[in-house]
Amino acid sequence: MKIQLLQRQAAGRGRRRWRRLRAFLTAGIVAGVTGLPAVAAAALSPVPMQVSDGGVSATVTATTAELSDGRIARHWSLNSDGSVETTSLSGAGHTQWAAAGPDFQLDLDGVVTSSLSGWSLISVTPQQPAAQPGRPASGRGAALRFRYALISPAVNAAGVELDRLIALHPGSAVIETSSTLVNRGPAPVRISAYSLDQIAAADPSLPAEVQAYNGGSDWRDDYRHVAHPSGAFDVEGEVVRFGEDAGFFLVSQRRGGAMSRAGRDGDGRSWIGVDWPRDLLDLGPLADSPPDYNRLENPAYPAPIRARVLLPFGMLELGTSYLGVYAGGAQQAAAAFAQDFVAADEPAFARTVGLNTFHPWGHGAGMSDANLRTQVDAAAALGLEAFMLDDQWQGGAGGESGDWHFDPARFPDGDGDGMPDFVAYLHGKGLQLGLWLSPLEFNMASQIYATHPDWACAPVGDASAQIEDDAGLGVWDATNPAFQDYIIAVVDRLVRDDDVREFKFDFMTWVDCPPHDYADYEDAFVAIVHRMQQRHPDVAFELDETNDQRSWPFESAQLGPSWFDNGHLHGSGKVAKILHDVWSAAPWIPPWSLGIGTFDGTLQDPYAGVHGIAFLFPLAMLTHVTFWTDLTTLTPDQQAETAWWIRWYRAHRDQLGPTVYELTDSDPIDGASWAAWQPWNDGGGFVFAFRQSGGPDAQSLQLHDLKPDIAYAVTDVRTGTLYGVFTGAQLESGLTVALPAWSAVVLSVRPVR
Repeated sequence: MKIQLLQRQAAGRGRRRWRRLRAFLTAGIVAGVTGLPAVAAAALSPVPMQVSDGGVSATVTATTAELSDGRIARHWSLNSDGSVETTSLSGAGHTQWAAAGPDFQLDLDGVVTSSLSGWSLISVTPQQPAAQPGRPASGRGAALRFRYALISPAVNAAGVELDRLIALHPGSAVIETSSTLVNRGPAPVRISAYSLDQIAAADPSLPAEVQAYNGGSDWRDDYRHVAHPSGAFDVEGEVVRFGEDAGFFLVSQRRGGAMSRAGRDGDGRSWIGVDWPRDLLDLGPLADSPPDYNRLENPAYPAPIRARVLLPFGMLELGTSYLGVYAGGAQQAAAAFAQDFVAADEPAFARTVGLNTFHPWGHGAGMSDANLRTQVDAAAALGLEAFMLDDQWQGGAGGESGDWHFDPARFPDGDGDGMPDFVAYLHGKGLQLGLWLSPLEFNMASQIYATHPDWACAPVGDASAQIEDDAGLGVWDATNPAFQDYIIAVVDRLVRDDDVREFKFDFMTWVDCPPHDYADYEDAFVAIVHRMQQRHPDVAFELDETNDQRSWPFESAQLGPSWFDNGHLHGSGKVAKILHDVWSAAPWIPPWSLGIGTFDGTLQDPYAGVHGIAFLFPLAMLTHVTFWTDLTTLTPDQQAETAWWIRWYRAHRDQLGPTVYELTDSDPIDGASWAAWQPWNDGGGFVFAFRQSGGPDAQSLQLHDLKPDIAYAVTDVRTGTLYGVFTGAQLESGLTVALPAWSAVVLSVRPVR
C-alpha cells in the first residue's frame, strides 16, 4: 500500500492548508451538533490525497472523490454546499451506468434525507479497508470514508453523524459499503427505512431481476424467489440486477425478510435497502405451517410499528451492501459478486469432510462414548477430518445448556485430566472436534440461570424456559453485555480445553427484550460471533438456518457455513431435495456454505450400492460435506468408493469455486429434471452433472467464462476417460453430456497447455 499527497507543495504552504482543513472539519462537526449550516466545502483547496494498494486507488480532491481498479470505477462530486452525489459508475469497458444522483436515502423521524438533502459532509478520507479476522483479503485494496453531519432542521436531533466506509478490493468489480450512525446528542432518533446504497441509473428502463431468499427448510422448500419487475418497483429482495448481458447489481448483506427491499423509482433511483415498518414479528417455532410460516408482516403498513432506534450517545450499524458491474452474460453478475464476497467477506473456514451425530443418534443412548468410538474408527479409515457432537453432549449437574460442560454419563473423564476420554480418543485418531451449541438459550436446570436470572430476556425468556425440552428453551438477552462476555468465555474455554475447531449454533430466534427490539437482538448476536472470530480466527462458526427469519442468506454466509437442511420433506424425494438446496443457492450464494446431511437415508433404490455413492458424494462435494449416517453400515465396496471420492475432494476442494455457475434452468425438486453446475477458479474447473428419473438421455450444457480460442481438455475425473478437446467457443455453445437415469458425472475442464 502507498499513501500519496499528490501535487506536493512547499512544506509551509502544506501546513497552512492542513490548518485550514482542520478548521473546516471542526466547523462541519459544529454544524452537525448545532444544526447551523455547514462551512462550504468549496472554500477549501486541500492537498489531494490518494491511497493505493493492489491496483486499487482511492483519490480525494477538493471537489471530487474516486474509487477504481480498472474493473470498476465510481466517482463522486463534493459540492460546495456540503452535499455529495455519485456522478459516474463504469466498468472495464467504460460503459456509463450512472447519472448524477444521491448516494443514500434515510428516513429519520419521518423525514426523508439523502446525501443531497439534510446532511452535510464533514470529511472524506482515503484509507485501507477494515481488516476482518479469518478473511485474509478483507484489508487489501483501498477505501473512502465519508463522514456526514445531520443538519436537517426538520429532525429534532443534534450531534448525529453518518459514517459510510466504501471499499474496493484488488481485482474486484464490486464496491462494498458499510453504514453506521453515531449519536453524540441527547435525543433518540427513529430510523424506519433506508437505502444501503443506490445510484441514479443512466438508463431507467433497464430490465431488472430480483432475488429474494428465505431459509426454513424444516417447514418450506421455496428458498429463492426470482422476479422480473418493470418500471418503478419496491419489492422484497436481497439481490437486484439491472441489465441483460451487461449492467450493474446491488446486494444486501442483511437476512431475508419482508423488511429487506430492492427497488427502482420512477426517476431511475436504483437501490437496495431496508424498510422496517413492513415487519411485525418473528413467531419462531410457534408458526410453521404454509403459506405464512413464522413471519408476521405488519398489517397496518406503512404505520411504523417497527423502526430502528438510534439511542442517545449510541451507535447503530445499518448494514453492508455491494454494488457491482458485469458484462458477458447475466451469470457474470453473480460471478463478480461471489469472487469478491468469498475473498473478502466470507470466513476462510476449513472445508472439512465431517460427520454430525444428530442423525441417526439424536438424543438417544447412542449419543455416547461407548457407541461413537466405532464411528470415529470408521471416519478415520475413510479419510474424514472432523467429528461434530450435536445436541446432548452437554448435561448433568453444572453441564446443562447454558453451562456447557460435557455430560459425564455420556462422555466420562475416566482419567480425571479434564478432557472427556472420547475427545482424547477422537484427537488421537487425527480428527477435529466440533460441538453443537444453542448460545442464546438455556435449560432451566442450568447453574448459570440460577446464578444470573437477570440475564434472561424478560418476560419471554423466563416463560419459554418452562417448556419441556432436553436442550432447554429459555432465552437469554443477547444485548446484555455481561451475558455476551460470558458466552464468549464459554467458547474460549471449549477451544482451549477441548481443541474445538467448529461450532454449530442453533435455536436462534430474534425476540424483543425491552428496551431493545428484536433487530437489536439479531445485531447483538452477530456482534458476539464477530468477537468470537476475532479471538479464534481459525475456528468455524456454523449457523443453523433450518428455520426462517434467522440470518440466511448473506448475513449467515458472512459468518460461516450454514446448516441448511434437516431432511424434512414436503412431498419431494430426499435426493431431489438436496439438489434443490444447491440449485436455490447457486450462483449468488456459495453452495459450499450449505451444511446438508450426506447419505442421510439416501443410499437406497434408485441410489443404492456403489452406484448411489457415485451420485450422492459428488453432490455432497458441492456443499459443506457432513455425513449424517452410521458409517459402519457401509459395505466394503461402498467404503472403497466413498474413500476414493473423499481423497479426490480433499485434493481439489480449493478449485471448486469461488464461482459456481448454474448450467440448468429447471428446479430439480421434481425428482425428474437434470441438474448441473460449473465450479470455476482461475480459468479452469469442473462440471458436476446429475440426471434423475426423467429428461433426455443427453443434455447440452453451455459453459461460462472460457476463452473462445483456447483449447480445453474435458475428462471424467473418476475414470480418467477423455471426453474430448474443445475450444472455449464450442464449450460455451454447449457440451453434450449423456447419462443413464439416476446417475452423475464429474468432468474436469482444463486449458491445454
